[in-house]
Amino acid sequence: MPANHYPPNYVTLQGQGVKTWSPPPLDGTMPFGEWIDWLGSKCAEHEYAVIVGDEGEANVSVPWGEVWRAVCRLAAKLRGEIPSSLDADGRPPVVAILTPVHSLAYATLVMALARAGFLAFPLSPRLSIPALENLLKRTNCRYLLGSTSASASGATALEETTASVVELLPTLTLVEPPSLAALYPRFARWPPTPYDAASDAACTPTLPSFDSVSSWAAGNRDAPAFFLHSSGSTNLPKPIAMHNRIWLTWARMYWYGDGDVAGNRWAGMMLPLFHIMGCSVFLGNPMASGTTALMFKPSEKPVQPTPENVLRVAHRGRANYISTVPSFLVEWSSNTRSVEILKGFTHVMFAGGPLPEEKGEMLIKNGVNIQVAYGLTEAGSIFTLSPNEEHKKAGWQFGRISDDVRYRMIPDSNGMSRLVVLDSDTHGIALSNVEGEEAFDTSDLLEEHWNYKGYWRLAGRSDDQITMANGEKTNPGPLEDIILGNTHVQAAIMFGRARDQVGVMIEPAQPVDITSNVQISHFRNLIWPEVEKANAIAPAYSRMFKELILVVDTAKKPLERTAKGTVQRNAALKQYEEEIDAIYAAAEEPTKAEWAAAPMTWDNSAIDAFVLRVTSGVMRPEGGHPIQVDRDLFEQGCDSLQATYIRAAIMSALKISPAVSNLTTSVPHNLVFINPTVDKLSAYLQQAIGRAHGSSTTVLNSDSVEMEMMTLVRKYTGSFPLHRPNNRAVKGKIVLVTGTTGMLGTYLLQRLLEDDGIDKIYALNRSTGSDSLIKRQAEAFVDRGLNPALLGSAKLKLLEGDVASADLGLKAGLLAELKSSVTTIIHNAWRLDFNLMLSSFESHIASTHNLINLALSVDAPRPAKLIFTSSISALSSWREPRPVPEILLTDASIAVGTGYGESKWVAEQVVASAAIERGVDVTIWRIGQLAGSRLNGAWSTTDWVPIVIKSSEALGALPDISEGDVSWVPIDEAAKAIIDSVHADAVAHVKGPRYFHLVHPRSTTWHAIFGAVSSSVSVPLIPYVDWIAKLESAASLAASKPSIAERIPAIKLIDFLRRGLLSEGDQPGKNAYKRKEAIGVDLETTQSVQMSETLRGLDILSENDVERWIQYWKKHGFLL
Repeated sequence: MPANHYPPNYVTLQGQGVKTWSPPPLDGTMPFGEWIDWLGSKCAEHEYAVIVGDEGEANVSVPWGEVWRAVCRLAAKLRGEIPSSLDADGRPPVVAILTPVHSLAYATLVMALARAGFLAFPLSPRLSIPALENLLKRTNCRYLLGSTSASASGATALEETTASVVELLPTLTLVEPPSLAALYPRFARWPPTPYDAASDAACTPTLPSFDSVSSWAAGNRDAPAFFLHSSGSTNLPKPIAMHNRIWLTWARMYWYGDGDVAGNRWAGMMLPLFHIMGCSVFLGNPMASGTTALMFKPSEKPVQPTPENVLRVAHRGRANYISTVPSFLVEWSSNTRSVEILKGFTHVMFAGGPLPEEKGEMLIKNGVNIQVAYGLTEAGSIFTLSPNEEHKKAGWQFGRISDDVRYRMIPDSNGMSRLVVLDSDTHGIALSNVEGEEAFDTSDLLEEHWNYKGYWRLAGRSDDQITMANGEKTNPGPLEDIILGNTHVQAAIMFGRARDQVGVMIEPAQPVDITSNVQISHFRNLIWPEVEKANAIAPAYSRMFKELILVVDTAKKPLERTAKGTVQRNAALKQYEEEIDAIYAAAEEPTKAEWAAAPMTWDNSAIDAFVLRVTSGVMRPEGGHPIQVDRDLFEQGCDSLQATYIRAAIMSALKISPAVSNLTTSVPHNLVFINPTVDKLSAYLQQAIGRAHGSSTTVLNSDSVEMEMMTLVRKYTGSFPLHRPNNRAVKGKIVLVTGTTGMLGTYLLQRLLEDDGIDKIYALNRSTGSDSLIKRQAEAFVDRGLNPALLGSAKLKLLEGDVASADLGLKAGLLAELKSSVTTIIHNAWRLDFNLMLSSFESHIASTHNLINLALSVDAPRPAKLIFTSSISALSSWREPRPVPEILLTDASIAVGTGYGESKWVAEQVVASAAIERGVDVTIWRIGQLAGSRLNGAWSTTDWVPIVIKSSEALGALPDISEGDVSWVPIDEAAKAIIDSVHADAVAHVKGPRYFHLVHPRSTTWHAIFGAVSSSVSVPLIPYVDWIAKLESAASLAASKPSIAERIPAIKLIDFLRRGLLSEGDQPGKNAYKRKEAIGVDLETTQSVQMSETLRGLDILSENDVERWIQYWKKHGFLL
């Protein structure tokens, strides 16, 4: 072939030194249907396939000349049976293939249909009848190559399916497919006779040139060559047209790799031709790169690939390369002889799913050269064959994206990137799903190698991510992959959407009696080591508990699978929806573990021992650091599910103890949250039992909460260091900001980066122990509609530390750097959880004290400026008949309500004390309700407004307050206002903190906002009092059916939401102060507006804002 017909900018010439091979023009001038003529005439003696015989039998070579003549005979026959008239879309007839013929016959069918000018459409025999009907209708298919049985009793499953499809589609004509012997006469018996080209040519008709038989312009690169279909993992499979241009670019993929593969033998017997990998092994690679396909020996019934027969054929056929699936590799890895055979192959390529890490490592250690392949029916092969040393160093889990592929990586959750493949002349795409450009968003998440750039490994799918009730996202792919490494596991599917905790559905490799608790417990123990490995790399909120391992009986309820054999995730979750609901309900019931056994007596010492035993059993099931009885449980790692277990165990013990069983009706649902230490839980039980028996006890009330608040104020205000001023010249504004991966913190960092008046930024965040800070920060930027390229700014330094430590968790040199440079501190980091009590926030109050110490320790003429982001929650119990003034409020009672608000009030007093006693320039922002950003609507799904809207979808109504305002500020605008205060000069005559209120100075009505929501989500408005009644009704049902609370999360906020009833019903008398804010308190903004240019120019909230919020929540799967 002339060099000008080679692929553009190719990397490796294929066929160097292979005299029998001459590639067809691969520059787009020759369509697929014409390739066979080229190969038959110019490569007649080149080996297309090798049929591998049994032990002691010779292998049989099938040259391209023989294939070409078989194609010509079949093409002539088909043109005599099928009219070539165009369909309504101007296309030639689509001919579907649904038959289990030998691979050589199947490949010949596809090539013959193309040569005849028809469009082949290979179909998976695993597809359901509705899926087949849908595919045939969508392609206007009128002909089906398949068979039915004359005898219903003797029909195979495929023949029954074919008959049903033909019956459903009266316009469909059934065409009997030819046998291998009909196509290749010498294979009528075994062993076959040697190939006689002359006699074969004598019985082969001469076909007219391709352009004369083709029903459309042969040179039309955008005309279809054939069809494939998607796997149907999430919906019905869809037909995908393989246009000449697309198929050309995919077939020549090895021209862009690092090796010449022509003349090499390829074992891919387990790969069907209705799948893109099978098309590559049996069509694309042999036709464009000269490889030879190994095939099974013909038999009366099609040979079903098994690990044993595939490896045997690959070995006997002297394969250079083998393409396989992970399950086969797992099987081979356990056999020493199999591993020895695998070592003899140049490359062992796997695709279609993950390979357990320990199996891959073992194979590599034993000298097997495994390499991951990655491709899609919609976008072709993505990873290239790269046998270089760099690839080996990167590791077998990583692949290099081929040089012909143009792509874009979009940072996604958990520090991964989402691959978008761009259409190009070197590598086309078969389907575009990106608005405004020819590109295919794969939804696949990839992770780039930390040392070898350009090497990526698959990490899951963005559409598989599980959005939990707390708004956190779990990427199940890597965790499931680890669990699949257990030999007792056939399939693993994680679940937990809109739940507080994730679980995992396990299909056992061998049947388990799921009616036996003993067998289920034994099986959970068998797989627990791999679950622990998964938990070790998972974020805390994604960790799995034994109680949420759902073992399924697939003999009674088989999991639906795709043509590739992978489980259809969404279908499986739907199939087992009831079982998943049941296991969550069971998880909330008392446990039967030994550590949950009730004490023999209920005296104080027995209660102390019992509570410690229960908390240790829940939080430290496998041992580890002992639970500290006087330390907050949540600071020791307790989460919401464990809190539920602790309460359940206590309830169970009370129920079975006659002397105290009557107490179960009074145990609060948030027992652990309001008593978050072992000592406090013990004290609660001792007091409750004492009351039941007439003893005098101390009851927790608002007075005691206020005393606790004041105790913390005294603890953290009495030891501020003195600032020692010096004459160091302060050069520019150097800002330390905390909590920049959170919602508000992300926008604060963006504003600082874009502010030319800021010279240096230190962004201090806690370490999560998993993803790097830069990955988390980039992920946050992308989620909030910001450009992650900003993070490359030279003025940014990302720090990981622990602000609750006196040294901020930083090395001495770095801490000294901060003290010598920082001019402003913005303290934004704070845990947002309205369930926790005040004591659970003490570490945050300590953090505030530590940052004050830093402000007073800077090497400068005056202390660093401190900006603290407080909250309207610190005003939960404000009852005065006026808006809250922009001043320090020292009455602790105004904050009593939630531990979060109480902690913010305490921190306000601490920073105010630093201003008054030590002269620190302090700014305190009391932040009201923040709305979604004006960039992309980003609004945390754990906030009460989105929770109300989500719940309203399930309740069938949205709450309306006829007289009430909302003064919400878009969160990106809120960040801008806070940065305004960075540049605000100190007021010389003011001693003490300056207060600003971050609420919208021009409020709108609740009715206007929720009316826009109603229009967007098609849910009607009803009066607020009626909506609360609906919510209370749902809450009463949720006690017996926990899944209701998952669908209607507002149930957990019902006490807070009752505040809206004041605006709707109980109005004050004439001339009395009337609150304007629908839910919350009114705040003065005079000083805030005077200081902040952002607030002065802030546009009123509108329908456009609402639509952005809705789209953000829908994109994240929060709303329907």
